[in-house]
Amino acid sequence: MPSSIAIKNEPNATVLVGSSSLPPLSRRANVGSIPLTRSTTIAVAGGLVSQGLKFCVILYVARRFSVSEFGLLSFAIAVNAYMFVISNFGLNVFGSRAVAQSRVVSRALLAEICCLQAMLAGLGLGLALIILRFVPGVSHLELLLVALFGLSNVIQAGLFDWVFQGLHRQEVSVTLNILWQGTWLILTVAGINLRMGIAAVPAGLCVSALLAGTVGYLWIGKTATAGPRAGERAHLLHRSWRTLQSAAPLGWGTLLTTFIVWGDTIAVRLIRGQQAAGWYAAGNRAALAVAMLGTLYVQGAFPFLSQTSQENQLAFERCFARTYADLAMLFVPGALWAIYYAREIILLLFHRTDYLAATFVFRTFQVTMLFFVANTLLGTGVLVACGQDRAFRVVLAGTAGVFLLFCPLFTWRWGIEGTAAAVLGTQIASWLWFHCEAGKLMSTNSLSALRWPLTAGILSIVACRGFHLSLGAGFAVLASAQLTQVVLRHPTMQGADS
Repeated sequence: MPSSIAIKNEPNATVLVGSSSLPPLSRRANVGSIPLTRSTTIAVAGGLVSQGLKFCVILYVARRFSVSEFGLLSFAIAVNAYMFVISNFGLNVFGSRAVAQSRVVSRALLAEICCLQAMLAGLGLGLALIILRFVPGVSHLELLLVALFGLSNVIQAGLFDWVFQGLHRQEVSVTLNILWQGTWLILTVAGINLRMGIAAVPAGLCVSALLAGTVGYLWIGKTATAGPRAGERAHLLHRSWRTLQSAAPLGWGTLLTTFIVWGDTIAVRLIRGQQAAGWYAAGNRAALAVAMLGTLYVQGAFPFLSQTSQENQLAFERCFARTYADLAMLFVPGALWAIYYAREIILLLFHRTDYLAATFVFRTFQVTMLFFVANTLLGTGVLVACGQDRAFRVVLAGTAGVFLLFCPLFTWRWGIEGTAAAVLGTQIASWLWFHCEAGKLMSTNSLSALRWPLTAGILSIVACRGFHLSLGAGFAVLASAQLTQVVLRHPTMQGADS
């Protein structure tokens, strides 16, 4: 299997957004020949650190406040996921794909996406507050938390990490995100100790986003300087509207993804109450954080997938196969191991026995996480990379329909266990549909890449169970299994393809 895809600069490329042609910067990004392994490794390593910092915020709040108060924050975070995706509306992926396929970026594109995201963030915040104002049982504190999270989305419009992703500068993108999440953790701890209460969490997010956005903007200025711009007379709002029209299919797809991922927490909060929402969050937050690492890995491979989809079908299929095999190696053994040690992991993370009520949810979400990562690769890494935005939206619309039908029903009938089962069923349905759509664009062989990861995971569990190993010793066994996989795949990973 190929270990790298060579990317070379081409002269006189432009970024097409809607019907307008965006001019390049006078000094082009030096992409050169960049291995896929390096890009994805940087994305995952940086994502591991940033998501770890983010998860530390959640853990700190869970330990400092009661289960009910943690449920309030979890509800606000779930609502914010919808506000964020409205503000984002697929524009980050749209911009990153445009930059990756053309190898250039323009100040016009930066201004259009920043303007759109700021306006959409304000719209999402207004809609959320209006809707929640009329929802029975939503407290004033929850409204305050939602408002502060919504404000952070307006600020994040100036966080241009997507530019560096498209330019194959993953190290810059992850640096900005680590700065963002690390500052958030520091400010959250400081605010809570200064007795600001749980409102310190979204307030700290606002300040940290402002800091990271400022650093990112200054970094762009050092990376490239703007050249003459075509269509300079066109008004920013007019250009932004055309960009929004071009990104709309992708935007609706990302909105539906968020509905599927975060709607379960809202359903639990409204149907089963604050305490159930806290338990449910304790069970699914770790899996969602790990799944985000898979998203970041796909994000690292996305520029290569986008370019090869337009230039070389064989290179595209090899790039996809390599990414799929890497994701299986990284996530499958760990998910199986976490299912076995679910109770021990929950106690280690939360230090409270009342969170053991989330054990079934935790185990179910380990399987759900695997399907979520696979769906991210098939959806973003294949359909979106190939420009099939409408097919991407149709699949997610159908998946959202299945979710909307079963999630509230299962939550009402079986509680948080039913919610977790409904989410798993939704992700399986989504995977089947994505797999069919991806098969129309390329040849896929998903099962062969799962053979060794499944073997490593099962053997790890057998060894842990057979010798009655503790959590620490069991983790050592898992690490050894993962290292063995890397060593066995090393000769394949060393192969070089153009």
